[in-house]
Amino acid sequence: MERWNKKRYWMMAVCLLAAVSVTACANDGAVNVNTASENDKSDTSVILDEVADESGLFSKRDLGGEYDVSKCEHITLSDAGCTTDSRNVAIEGSRVTITGEGDYLVSGSLSDGMITVDVDKTEKVQLVLDGVDISCATSAVIYVKSADKVFVTLPDATENTLTNGGSFVAVDDNNIDAVIFSKDDLTLNGTGKLTVNSPAGHGIVSKNDLVIAGGTYDITAAAHGMTGKDSVAVADGDFRIQAGEDAIKSDNNDDDTMGSVHILGGTYRLSGGSDGMNALNEINISGGKIVVEQSGEGIEARIINISGGEIDITSSDDGLNATDKRQSAKEETADVQKAADKKGGRGGVNDNDPEASINISGGVLRVDAEGDGLDSNGYILVSGGEVYVTGPSHGGDAALDYGIDATIMGGIVVAAGQGSMAQNFGEDSTQGSILVSTQEQNAAGSDIILLDADGGEILAWTMKKSYNSVTISCPEIKSDGSYTVKMGENTVDVAMDGLIYGQGFSFGGGKRGFGSGERPGERPEGMPDFPDGEKPEGMPDFPNGERPGEMPEPPDMPNGEKMNRTE
Repeated sequence: MERWNKKRYWMMAVCLLAAVSVTACANDGAVNVNTASENDKSDTSVILDEVADESGLFSKRDLGGEYDVSKCEHITLSDAGCTTDSRNVAIEGSRVTITGEGDYLVSGSLSDGMITVDVDKTEKVQLVLDGVDISCATSAVIYVKSADKVFVTLPDATENTLTNGGSFVAVDDNNIDAVIFSKDDLTLNGTGKLTVNSPAGHGIVSKNDLVIAGGTYDITAAAHGMTGKDSVAVADGDFRIQAGEDAIKSDNNDDDTMGSVHILGGTYRLSGGSDGMNALNEINISGGKIVVEQSGEGIEARIINISGGEIDITSSDDGLNATDKRQSAKEETADVQKAADKKGGRGGVNDNDPEASINISGGVLRVDAEGDGLDSNGYILVSGGEVYVTGPSHGGDAALDYGIDATIMGGIVVAAGQGSMAQNFGEDSTQGSILVSTQEQNAAGSDIILLDADGGEILAWTMKKSYNSVTISCPEIKSDGSYTVKMGENTVDVAMDGLIYGQGFSFGGGKRGFGSGERPGERPEGMPDFPDGEKPEGMPDFPNGERPGEMPEPPDMPNGEKMNRTE
């Protein structure tokens, strides 16, 4: 439960959920199927045009899903024999090959067939799937061998099913390994439904850009669900993806400037044996409702940008993971390591990626992770939105984990987990943040409540795992304010002396955050001061690594060797 007393922060995602008027997709331009005038455009068409202009990710044809039945060439599929009225379609048994640019309306079914698009690299093809049911025992059902771009359109109220039989046997030099496999740009659009079954490989693959503008998708794949080598961009759609590896992926090992995922809208139920979403470079989420039901890591990329939408992640490892896996990534310099040490970062030089970051400026993010909740090998920046982290129930990971620095400038963060590895936001933050811990574990299902000096409730959130540490940041926390943090049956009073209270990694011991209220650098009561590295009185000096006189020599080993002691 996330409840607020004086203020409540609502993040609103703009959804482009509307029925698109169906118009022709003739090669010489769009013609309205309903014979309305060109000026009689719906508000939805105007909005879709604006999205195309603002994002730069989608063309009007991508978003429109338009076709004109009277101008489409027809392909009818049947085990008894396929037929067509097009001179640009070759049929050989249950194998159909499209050899010329155009719009093709495909209907019928095949128990073991294949549609291949093999046109000039300057030509575009549109496949309108009018309720097809196609299986291919040993290869892709739709194979784009060559084209400038192919559009797969799902007409309204149609249900289409594409299935691989359980193996992929080479038919040429291309490594075909998906039910829909495209060597070139691929767009899926429309408002109908597509079911993809891939028991031996991927669901949908584009070796260039994969664009999805609308439709309902039910994808089950042994490997990745949807892959765009250069990019994946989704404007809208309803997705249920169950994948043995990553549900949505973009990774280009040939060009490490490529490999990004862009989510502008849509609804998603993702389950991945590896990751929910994975990209070599960037994952940008500005809208939609995303539920990662099962994953190793929920979302992984070099840069993760969240500016809108509603995201729920369940992961056995990290919820968000920003890491630089590019081939050209340079080793981190000593200066970056020094910055990490100064900011309280953790790990050696090779653990830190100066070009990796998590940036949250809007939306609502909920993470339930058994690894780190938010993990960046570089930076974390929160400037807006709401973030709620159910961190690990063990001490080896943290609700927040960063290698170099973390900064909060706005928004709401509640991140609970184990205090042994806890981190707070850094000193460059412009919004207050509190990290407190308790000696004992607080019960799973207990409330975390932040109260002001008058006992008024600022925020409350229920932590569903056992925990002993929480980081809280919201605009109400002021640099000179007094607050009370309730964690189950435990209460910690906080007197702010600056914007950051609590530095993490321990239950006090000179670090703010434990209920004792100690300040950074203070010694526990009764501990003497040893200036300039002096030893306690009576401690002998062992120069040059010598052993104390009473320490015996190491025992003899075989062949006259001596056993070396580790330091």
